[in-house]
Amino acid sequence: MIYLKEVPFSVLALSLLFALLSCTPKPEEILKSYVEAYNSHDIDKVMSLYIDDVTFENVGVWTKQGKHEVRKITEWDAATHIHMHVSDIEVVGDTVTFYLIETNDWLKLAGIGEWHYKGSIVVHNGLIRKLRAEITEQSLKTFQKAWQSIMGWASKERSSELAELMPDGEFLYGEKVAKKWLVLLQEWREATQFNK
Repeated sequence: MIYLKEVPFSVLALSLLFALLSCTPKPEEILKSYVEAYNSHDIDKVMSLYIDDVTFENVGVWTKQGKHEVRKITEWDAATHIHMHVSDIEVVGDTVTFYLIETNDWLKLAGIGEWHYKGSIVVHNGLIRKLRAEITEQSLKTFQKAWQSIMGWASKERSSELAELMPDGEFLYGEKVAKKWLVLLQEWREATQFNK
């Protein structure tokens, strides 16, 4: 029989560290859980995968800091029925890079269909510390074309709604805002006979 006092402390410490590390999900497992929670629109599950001061960067568009701000993005995405597909996954240390295709009701109503991104997450202690999404050039061009038409119509026909959705020109996020955008986009489609 071996007694603990006979086992060197360093062996115990290494054993404990190994046990803890083997319990921490791998970065690619965190990405898989994240995509599954996002696609099922489980806001609380998505939020449980972030550290408190998470950073979410949509390159060239905005950077959101902290769970409170990132939750608004997550609520928006759930309200617009987002679906994400990831491929080309590569893991280097605590960073996972991937290619992302996003669809949602907002994109469909806007006539865009889907967005393509180069994405990455950085994991710390089994939680997402940083997200980064960079829209592809082609997706950006498709968006800009649709956006001009939407904004031109909305500024003339729905200026008060537009001011509520984009006070001082800033695009707001959250569940209620997303639902109002969907109504506005449906009206835009009908008024402009989009896709007819």
